[in-house]
This record gives sequence, C-alpha cells and structure tokens, in this order.
Amino acid sequence: MNRKAVFKALKRSKGGIPRPIQFTNAPIEESNLAKMPSRDKAYLYQLCRQVQEEPLRVIPELLALQKQYPKVPAIANYLCLSYMHSQQEELYFATLMEARERFPEYLFGKIGLAEYYLNHQEHTQVPKTLEKKYEIWQHCPNVEVFHVSEVRSFFSVVGTYFARCNQIARALYHYCMLVDIAPDHHATKRVGDEIILKELNKVTQRFSKRA
Repeated sequence: MNRKAVFKALKRSKGGIPRPIQFTNAPIEESNLAKMPSRDKAYLYQLCRQVQEEPLRVIPELLALQKQYPKVPAIANYLCLSYMHSQQEELYFATLMEARERFPEYLFGKIGLAEYYLNHQEHTQVPKTLEKKYEIWQHCPNVEVFHVSEVRSFFSVVGTYFARCNQIARALYHYCMLVDIAPDHHATKRVGDEIILKELNKVTQRFSKRA
C-alpha cells in the first residue's frame, strides 16, 4: 500500500484530506457517566466486561441501572451490545433506535446504529445515520482529544462504508489510520477485508467481460 499515493488522491478529491485529530488511551468519561457514584460506576464497568461472554445475565442488571440512571447513554450502549451478543435482533435494533432518539449527540449511539446497518447490508443508511459527517470532529466540535476506542470504532464504520461505495482512496485512508492505531484489532481487519473484497470484485468483473 502506497500511503503517498492515497494522500495524493485524497488531496485531489472534493473532500480533500481529513483533518488530523488527537486521541488518547487515558480514560475519558461522558459527563453524566462521570457524575455516577464511583461504586455504581465500577459496577457498570464490571458488567461491560461481561457483556460478550454472559449477555443474558447482565441484561437485567443493565436495565436496573438504566432505570436508576436514565441520563447515562453508556448504559444504553452496553444494553445494545448485550442484545447483539445474545442474538436478540429485534431488541437490539429497538434499543439502538431508542438510544439514538434519547441521546442524539452520543457518538457511540451513532456508531452503533451505523454498524447495525453495515452488518445487515444496508450501507445506504449510513449517511443519514451519521448526518453525512464523515470526520469524527464534526460530531464533537468542542472535543480536542478523543478516546482511542471512539476513533477506532468511527474509522472502522466510515472506512467500511467508503469501501462499499467504491471510494477506495478514502477507505484506504481510514485503513491506514487504523493500522497505526490498532493493527491487530478486528475493526482494522474488517476495513482491510472490505477493500480487498471490492478490488477482487473489480478483477472478477473485468475477466467476466473479457470472457
């Protein structure tokens, strides 16, 4: 992969080169989450770590926490993940939509819904979900430093979307950034696989035309 060629192609494009951002591994808490008592916050983080392996067990506990702290969007996010991992598709989508309505500016809410559409082969829904804002700072104009998990998730969703739209230079840009951030993460691999699949399809179509 020639990074210079990718940046050169982006420079010539209508959108230009995305604006650089800063990110960190240090904890960054959403304001309402930060207001939770430390004991309940630690309990929420404990549940988060169990979402993937024991989703059915943590769902009732997350629902109880959500009732106690209805203004904390992270709880809704963990509920969505729990429904996804327990393969409760209707509840998963309904909770995504509810969270999007209740917390319209919550970045992970937008990312989660965009991810759902990508997983269900509905990538044309992504522009509406992200309000046609394909740079992370556009969603949080007052944020100077993002958490690495936000950047990784956002770049993966946007990179996958661009690959499916055949905007390969933009997909490659996000893949390059993901390689720098988390080279072995499944989010990085996903974008790379999407790009390869798109390029292989082009080769297949060319050979089909010749045949």
